[in-house]
Amino acid sequence: MSLLVEPVTADSPTRPRAKSAQRLDIQGLRALAVGLVVFYHLRPTWLPGGFVGVDVFFVISGFLIIGTLTSEIRRTGRLGLLEFYARRLRRLVPAATAVLLATVAATVLLAPLSRWPDVFREVVSAALNVQNWTLAVLSADYAHATATASPVQHFWSLAVEEQFYLVIPLILLTSAVLAARRGANPVRWAFGAVVLVSVLSFGFSVLFTPANHGVAYFITPTRMWELGIGGLAAIALHRLRLGGLAQLLLGWGGLAAILVSAATLTTDMAFPGWIAAIPTLGTVALLLAGDGNEHTYAEVTPYLAVPPLRYIGDISYSLYLWHWPVIIFLLERSGNAHLSALEVVIATALSFVLAAASKRFIEDPFRKPKRRRVTYLIGVAMVATSVIAATVPWHLGQTKLDDLAARSALTNKHPGALALSPVEPSPVPAGVPIVPDPAVARDDFPLLDRPGCATYDFKNKLTGLACGYGNPQATKTVVLLGDSHAAMYSTALADYVAKHADWRLKVVVRNGCPFTAHAPSEAGVLLTNCRDFNKTALDSVIALRPNLVVTAAMSPQSYAEDLEWTWPSRSVLVEGYRTVLTRLSDANIPVAVIREIPRPALNVPGCLQRQADRSACDTQRETAFPAEGDPLAEAADGLDGVRIVDMTSWLCGVMACPAVIGNVVVYRDNHLTNTYVHTMSGPLATALGLATNP
Repeated sequence: MSLLVEPVTADSPTRPRAKSAQRLDIQGLRALAVGLVVFYHLRPTWLPGGFVGVDVFFVISGFLIIGTLTSEIRRTGRLGLLEFYARRLRRLVPAATAVLLATVAATVLLAPLSRWPDVFREVVSAALNVQNWTLAVLSADYAHATATASPVQHFWSLAVEEQFYLVIPLILLTSAVLAARRGANPVRWAFGAVVLVSVLSFGFSVLFTPANHGVAYFITPTRMWELGIGGLAAIALHRLRLGGLAQLLLGWGGLAAILVSAATLTTDMAFPGWIAAIPTLGTVALLLAGDGNEHTYAEVTPYLAVPPLRYIGDISYSLYLWHWPVIIFLLERSGNAHLSALEVVIATALSFVLAAASKRFIEDPFRKPKRRRVTYLIGVAMVATSVIAATVPWHLGQTKLDDLAARSALTNKHPGALALSPVEPSPVPAGVPIVPDPAVARDDFPLLDRPGCATYDFKNKLTGLACGYGNPQATKTVVLLGDSHAAMYSTALADYVAKHADWRLKVVVRNGCPFTAHAPSEAGVLLTNCRDFNKTALDSVIALRPNLVVTAAMSPQSYAEDLEWTWPSRSVLVEGYRTVLTRLSDANIPVAVIREIPRPALNVPGCLQRQADRSACDTQRETAFPAEGDPLAEAADGLDGVRIVDMTSWLCGVMACPAVIGNVVVYRDNHLTNTYVHTMSGPLATALGLATNP
C-alpha cells in the first residue's frame, strides 16, 4: 500500500539542504540512553532518574521514523505503509522473540511454580505489544528491580512505540491526502498533524499524571508527544540552519538536561507529566546540535560519535532487551532484593555478551531486505511461537497451582500458632508437608468472600446483612475496621462468631486505607478518598453502637516501601489515628487495637520454594519491627475504653519470627496467610476478651 501525492520539486521553498548520509552521533546518543537505563536497573539508588533513558529512546525513535516517513513523502510523493511495517518487523521482532523464548525457558528452569502464571501472562502481552497496558492495569512498579518483578516488564516501552507507529503513518497519510487535494505542501500538513497529536498527548499527560502517575507512566497517550516531538525536530531540520555557537550551546545544554534529570528525578514524582519535558527537550537539543557535516571538539557531537559509543549504540536494542531478564533471574537465583557487587559485574558482562551475540546472529541477518510476504509470514510465525511457548506452561502451571491450593487444608498435624501456646503447646509432627504449599501461599487471602466487602459499600448499610458473618439476630456485634492488615483478622473473627450465636461480625475494611483521619499521599498527591471513606465509616459505626470495634493497620514502613504512600511526619499519622480512636472512646464504644505484625525481611513463599532449610527464611526479631514502634498502638495508649492487643508471642520466638510455625506458612507477603490466621482464632478471641481460653 502506498500513497501518491505531489512530490516536492527542486524549486520548492522547502527544498532540503545537503546533509551527511549518516548521523554517527545518534548511535552515541543511543548508547547514552541504554547506559542510563541499565545503570539505573543495576543500582537504582545511585542514579534515581536513570529511567529517563527510555524518554531519550522515544525522542530518537520519533526523530528517525517520522523523519524517514516525511522524507519519503518529500522525495517520492509516496508513503509505502506495507514496506514500512515490514521494516519494523525485520528490525524488532526477531531479537524480541529470542528474548521472550529465552525468558520462557529460564522461568521453567529457574523460577518457582508460583511465578509461572504471572510471567507467562506478561510474555504473551509482550509478544502482542500490549505489555504497557497490562502493567497499567496491574499498577506495576517500574521503580526497582527485584526478584518478584516481571522479567519482560521492560517490553512496555516497545509496546508504546509500536502502538504509536500503528497510528502515526495513518495520520501522516491522511494529512498528505488532504494536502494533495488542496494543492498544498504535504510535508507542512504532516508537520501540522504531528504538532496536533503531540499537543493533545502532552496536555493529557500533564492533566492525567498527577491523578495516577503509576498508570500514566505506561500508557501510550501520555507518551506519544515524546515520539512526536522527535519527529517534529526531524522535519524542522530541513528548514533550520544552525550556526556553530547554537550547536555548541544546544549540545552541551541538552546533555546537561538529560544528565541532571537522571541524577535528580525519581519515580515518586508525577512522571511523565510536564517533568518529562526536561530530558525530552534535552534530547531534541542534542539531535539539533548534531545536524550538519562539520563539528569542532568544543561541541558534544564528536564525542557522541566515537567508536566505542557507536558500538554500544549499535547493540543498544539487544542490550535493552537482554539486561532486564538477566538481572531478574540473577535475583531469582540469589533470593535477594538487590544485586550484590559481584552480581552487578556478572549482570553487566552477561548482558553485553548476549547483546553482542543477538546483534550479530539475530538482528543483522533478519534486517536484510526480504520479500514483503516472507517478512510478514516470518513475523506472524515468531509472534505465534512466543505466544504458544508461554501459553502451554502457563496453563500447566496454573493447573498445578489450583491442585496445590485445593490440597492445602489444615489437619491435626498442622497446629500453626497453637504450637506456641504458653500453656499447652500443641505437638508439631515432623515430616509433614507444610500448608499452604509455598507455591500458592501468596494467594492465601482472608475471608471477605462477599462482593463489595473488600472495599466496603455503604449502600449496604452496617445494619443490613451484607458483609456480615454469624447470627444476623445476635445480641452483640463486633465491627472490624481498617486496611488490609485489619482484614487479615476477618477469618479469625468469623470463626469465633460462627461458634457463638450471641455474636455477629460486621467487616468494614478497605485495602490500602488505614483507619486514620489524615490521608496519605502518593507522589505528593493527597489520597482524599481514603480519608472520606474513614469519615463515613466512623459515623456509621458510631450510629450502630457495636459492643466492640477491632482495628489494625499496616506499618508506615510497609506503606512507604510497598505502595509509596507517606505522611508528612510520624506525628501526623499518630494524630490521625488518635482522632478517630478518640471519637469512638468518647462514644463509649469499646475498641481493641491489634499491634502491628512483624514485617518479614524477605519474600517468605519464594524463599521456602528455594530453601530446604525453613529457618533460612526466618526474620530476626530485631529487624522485624520498626525501632520507633507502632503508631496506631501509640495513638491508642491511654485512651479510655481502648485496649492494645499484642499477638507477637503467637508469631515470634525469643530471637526470630519464623516463616513456618506448627507446619503452617506464616506469611504470604507482609500479610499473614489466611491459613495461619485460622490457627490464631482461639488466641485472638481470648486476647480480645471474647473468650476466656484459647
